[in-house]
Amino acid sequence: MNSAVSKWLMQRIAAVLLLPLLIWFLFNYDDLMTFSYSDAVNFFDNKVNTTFLSLIFILAFFHMRIGMGEIFEDYIHNAAIKKAASAFILLISIIIPLVAITAMIILSL
Repeated sequence: MNSAVSKWLMQRIAAVLLLPLLIWFLFNYDDLMTFSYSDAVNFFDNKVNTTFLSLIFILAFFHMRIGMGEIFEDYIHNAAIKKAASAFILLISIIIPLVAITAMIILSL
């Protein structure tokens, strides 16, 4: 399988895995926005909630990284800028989920 097909397939798999997680998130988001601090801590004490939100962050940023990489390949013709933009997106797709998951774990302690 060539690189383009594997990227396409991985992006579709990430999208399919995100669908049920995002539906779960939409049902819990309204409650989450009205929670007090202690309610939020109780929400994140539930390992299912923390796991689902962690999966959302990981899959969403993985999906974003693949999609942005394809956009960079198609529309950025300068190799140095393309490489820098791809490195920046990779860095973002690692740092933001890592910080978010760390914050959820600290909040649940």
